[in-house]
Amino acid sequence: MQRAALVRPLVELMAISVLLTSYIWVWGGTFRGAFPLCLLTYAAIGLAAHQRARERLTDIGLQVDNLKSAVRDAVLATTTIGLVLLAAGILLGSVNFPPLRIWPSSLRDGMIWGFLQQYGLLCIYYRRFSELLPSHSGMPLWAAGAVFSLFHLPNPFLTLATFGAGMLSCWLYRRTPNLFVLGAMHGVISFLIVQTLPESITMGMRVGPGFLDFVPRP
Repeated sequence: MQRAALVRPLVELMAISVLLTSYIWVWGGTFRGAFPLCLLTYAAIGLAAHQRARERLTDIGLQVDNLKSAVRDAVLATTTIGLVLLAAGILLGSVNFPPLRIWPSSLRDGMIWGFLQQYGLLCIYYRRFSELLPSHSGMPLWAAGAVFSLFHLPNPFLTLATFGAGMLSCWLYRRTPNLFVLGAMHGVISFLIVQTLPESITMGMRVGPGFLDFVPRP
């Protein structure tokens, strides 16, 4: 029984990791419908894991009853990070916000994408690592943050940034599990990064082969 309790979350972690790694590096964009296929498989793995662990929607953070405390924590974290990014952008002379009329659509798209990423980080990686590793040690938080950062290789900025941001998200999720708020926070911070830091640092926010194509060739 104890062995099965360890094997099942390990299999789920391996399945989602193989899916995302292969999509990023091998078959993403190679045929029409690649992204929907990846998204459906992503959701299927997550649903199977939640059913196996008997997790309800509220367990994984799809809830609104804790909205006030979740928003308070997220606003504090987002404001702090935003001020640091703005200060860095001013020093580098790279602040370049688009016209206000573009903000709603940019933020909306970023929040949707942020929600999808936070789901994988928190509801799959963090929760499955919490089954395998002692929660009181903080190891699930470190493990989830580390794996999350690996999906952003070989972009050095995003790899480092997502390691720290991933751990922060896990910590906030552990305090107040609300996936909607953390997805929105992800979108806002991504928007601020793009508008404040130069592409020479962010490398166009590219990962995988897209990053290699973006890097100037000698």
